[in-house]
Amino acid sequence: MPVGEYHPEFLRRAVGSIAEQTCPHWRLLIIVDDANCQAVEAFLEKELRDPRIDRIEVQQRHLAHKLNAGMRQAATEFVALLLGDDMWASNAIQVLTEYLNQFSEVDFFHSSRVFVDEHDQPISSIYYSREYISLDDFVMNPPVKHLLCWRRAKALALGGLDESVLYVGPDDYDFPWSMAEAQAVFKAVRECLYLLRDHRECYRLTTHVLRSQQIRETKRIMRKHGVARSKIRRKISAAKKSYLRQCLYRSSLDRWIKQKLGYDARRGWKQPYRREIAPNLAADASPSVGCEGPSVTTIETIVRR
Repeated sequence: MPVGEYHPEFLRRAVGSIAEQTCPHWRLLIIVDDANCQAVEAFLEKELRDPRIDRIEVQQRHLAHKLNAGMRQAATEFVALLLGDDMWASNAIQVLTEYLNQFSEVDFFHSSRVFVDEHDQPISSIYYSREYISLDDFVMNPPVKHLLCWRRAKALALGGLDESVLYVGPDDYDFPWSMAEAQAVFKAVRECLYLLRDHRECYRLTTHVLRSQQIRETKRIMRKHGVARSKIRRKISAAKKSYLRQCLYRSSLDRWIKQKLGYDARRGWKQPYRREIAPNLAADASPSVGCEGPSVTTIETIVRR
């Protein structure tokens, strides 16, 4: 769990979602930059008494650096990510454990997810994980989303997450793309295990990073993976009409003006979500691992289809 600027109540709920897992066999590493370390340690004093929870202090504040530090410190074969304002479903460890036992050849698991608001109330139906993916899918519509659980040795063999990626999806965009290029075996977890919080209560990469910065970094990631310029232009054009509208500030000048005028970030544009059915947060769902038979994805196999 990487922690930088944080909302106290959301952080407590995030840690609580791990402490309340139906399966007790877990270890939580909270990775905090030195600027926030003392405050987080004091705030989570009670939670840190649990011997399964450790704190790691790092010098840099960027997400990729924190996750690499966590991977190097971890002692388990697989690691998984929870951001400090999101939550896991209460049966996440139980479900992941069953998948790990059944699909030993898999390097990277990714679950279904649902969006919640400031009060933990669902604001979307379930976004189901994609069973079949190809390298081309990463260009326009990245197919691997939270909950992310990956084989630690496989990731470290690649050098971990790219720490030059500062703001745009170092965890759920560039990293799984790199793992896919390295022939990692992917498996979609059908159960909804991740509760992703859409809020404007404190700093978030999605909303507070300048739109101009997000565009520059997205272009650089795509060039890194050999994407043609025409496809990059098409991707950026589509992004400006969709998720990049969540950016509170178009540029540093726009940010300066809005801050001078006392702009309320909570008034920012919010992504419209699918709501076809009432969400099931999977809190009490019985794991259904293997109900439809084994189905794992290697990028090489899908590309040949």
